[in-house]
Amino acid sequence: MPIPTSDARAAALIQHWRSCRTRPGAMPSYDDVVLGRLGRLGDRCALITTRDGRAERILWGGAGFRDWFEDEIHDRPLSGTPDEIRRPVEEIAVRALRSGEPASARCDRITDGIVTTWSLLGVPLAKGGGMPLLLIHVDDEGVRTELVQAMFGATGQGLMAVGAIRDAEGSVVDFKIVAANQGTAEIFRRPAASLQWQRLGDLVPPRLGVTGLLSGILGRTERAVFETAFPRADGTMLHLKVEARAIGDLIAVAMTDIGDIKAREASFRFLFENNPLPMWLVDGETARFVAVNEAAVSHYGYSREAFLARGLSDLSESGLSGFARDGSLHRHLRADGSLIEVTLFERSLAFEGRSAVLGAAIDVTEQRRAEARITHMAHHDALTGLPNRVLFSACLIEAIAEHARTGAKAALLCLDLDKFKFVNDTLGHPAGDALLRQVAERITACLRREDLVARLGGDEFAVLLRNPDAGAVETITGRIIEALARPVRLGDRDCQIGVSIGIARLPEHGTESDTLLRNADLALYRAKAEGGSLAHCFEAAMDSWARSRRRRETDLHEAFARGDLALAYQPVVDVRARTIVGFEALLRWHHPAEGMVPPAEFVPLAEETGLIVPIGAWVLRQACAEASLWADPVRVAVNLSPVQFRDPGLVATVREALALSGLAPQRLELEVTESVLLAASEANVATLHALRDLGVRIAMDDFGTGYCSLSYLQKFPFDKIKIDRSFVSRLGEDPHSTAIVRAVIGLGASLGIVTVAEGVETEAQFAHLREEGCGEVQGYLFGRPSPAAAARALMQREPDLAA
Repeated sequence: MPIPTSDARAAALIQHWRSCRTRPGAMPSYDDVVLGRLGRLGDRCALITTRDGRAERILWGGAGFRDWFEDEIHDRPLSGTPDEIRRPVEEIAVRALRSGEPASARCDRITDGIVTTWSLLGVPLAKGGGMPLLLIHVDDEGVRTELVQAMFGATGQGLMAVGAIRDAEGSVVDFKIVAANQGTAEIFRRPAASLQWQRLGDLVPPRLGVTGLLSGILGRTERAVFETAFPRADGTMLHLKVEARAIGDLIAVAMTDIGDIKAREASFRFLFENNPLPMWLVDGETARFVAVNEAAVSHYGYSREAFLARGLSDLSESGLSGFARDGSLHRHLRADGSLIEVTLFERSLAFEGRSAVLGAAIDVTEQRRAEARITHMAHHDALTGLPNRVLFSACLIEAIAEHARTGAKAALLCLDLDKFKFVNDTLGHPAGDALLRQVAERITACLRREDLVARLGGDEFAVLLRNPDAGAVETITGRIIEALARPVRLGDRDCQIGVSIGIARLPEHGTESDTLLRNADLALYRAKAEGGSLAHCFEAAMDSWARSRRRRETDLHEAFARGDLALAYQPVVDVRARTIVGFEALLRWHHPAEGMVPPAEFVPLAEETGLIVPIGAWVLRQACAEASLWADPVRVAVNLSPVQFRDPGLVATVREALALSGLAPQRLELEVTESVLLAASEANVATLHALRDLGVRIAMDDFGTGYCSLSYLQKFPFDKIKIDRSFVSRLGEDPHSTAIVRAVIGLGASLGIVTVAEGVETEAQFAHLREEGCGEVQGYLFGRPSPAAAARALMQREPDLAA
């Protein structure tokens, strides 16, 4: 295959090289080609040593080659030469040494915005028994290209914003056009309005791979530039240069019709007069306008005569008249005094025998505003307006860097709302959103001007305290806890929440963002485990505590999976007859290594992890199956967690347990706490009614210990109310407890609701309750929680209860 050359000397070198070969396919020797035989050809040549098939050093070069190289080249390593020379030489070496034939490559060098392209030719030479040599020749003349030519593509530039379209796995499959300017409409020759929301794949053939090129810059800050070409709907060919930059899941795209640029000399006046972009010619010496197009007159509001009476500096807000050759941003004033931001593209040319500058302006005022909005959205939470996780992480890294420079300290607070999920699930997401907005305002009001609060997601917030003094962290943390302990008004309801806070200090608890966040999270985890509405500062022991707690979670999951959980049954006794009328089913866990784990320890853990839902379903099935073996009408009572009420399948679970066991619905009692109705949730009340419709009985547990027990009796007709053991244990000793028990029993009697007293341990307490008219009792006096077999045996000895 012939080697393309643009230089007569290069052609002569190839002819000379071929004439020196002793046989076809063999490399001519160094002596035959070089020593005394190159003559004038050697002026533009250099000799390169090779090693293992690659170019290594420049041994020598002719005067013309040295002038072109612009530096000393004698015995110079090739690795120390500029990339624009080294790379083509290496490319030639690989191909020439592999094939044994001449090879060529182009060398592009940039000087003052001018690209000069040179053709390099290399021929391989044999060197005795050593490594081959390579003789490189450079053309006498290079091809010069002015970069400003390409930049002038703004005259046909289109701007648009496109949003990623993803499939179910999150992969980008296409882009939709969110916004497009008139330039884009001109490029695609379609009305601008019809382009919005169109898929890019419907405009640009998928085979070109534009979707892949654009999706590759998502999540990166670098600008991507590429060219593509395809036919328009009318059959004409569209050549585009595309510049794109990602902002979140949006990509700002600038398109230049480079086909128009190539043809601009032939149609300059038409393009100038009719171009939709404001354009002008300015005198190169005085910077006065010598011509403007109609778009400039219309856009800036000056008449043509007024334009021509002014200079370029009269448009500039700063009064500067310098020319812009890099597409930079400028602030211009229109005739009415309004300020716009424009990108200027300018180029020098000769106009009527004098130096002039042709300028084109793209108004990016709205684009800049949109970019500012998009940037703000990318770094701020849409619901609360607070900084989001991305911005907070950047500020935390900045605080760490500031500490490294100046020693300034900082404190990181991780916040998690208490009871937010309950409010969100019961009152609905609009109420939850309103709650989060109020929380954001309250937290912000507790901080100093230099501090930062961010919403990380859900009900998680974070605070960065910059350079706090010794007491500032404790003071601000206390303010936040106090502020969020106050009721939050949502519509016509007051909701009580709280906040748990974990604290990590810079540098005491870490000097890296990940370490500080992890340690603050550990402290938060400990605060929530201790009941919430308090703050904990990180301690080294928390790491082992967190591991222990996670191990406990794992043990609980495994215990449930292995069937290590069991039910114990405590008798419920009719006061007048002193006979067993039912049993309360209570969950028990016997750990193989630790023995019995208290329910107060593992039940909250099951609720926190969501495991209470499957455990609760198992309890219902087990309790109903056991009760089906008892004599009718002995009942079984099962506690329902507030977390189970968030499960939309709760009613179906109860129905299934009854159906599988064959237990009559009226023999099942479901006990709920007041927290189920804390927010007066319509959904929870509806669930209670649906359960009642199954025929089961509903009891309110721990009556009197909650928030507003009496109001709940109006919202739902309970079958039974249970008096908490905290009141029963002080009967006859504490006048207040005695009065409360008497009032609850009287209230139940007036409403026709059975009252049950929990925690009865003495005959004196039982006598007092019987005298007050209490309906049922349970407690150690009548039996401790025991396995199912023991409960059945107790029923057989039921007359003994009267002893």
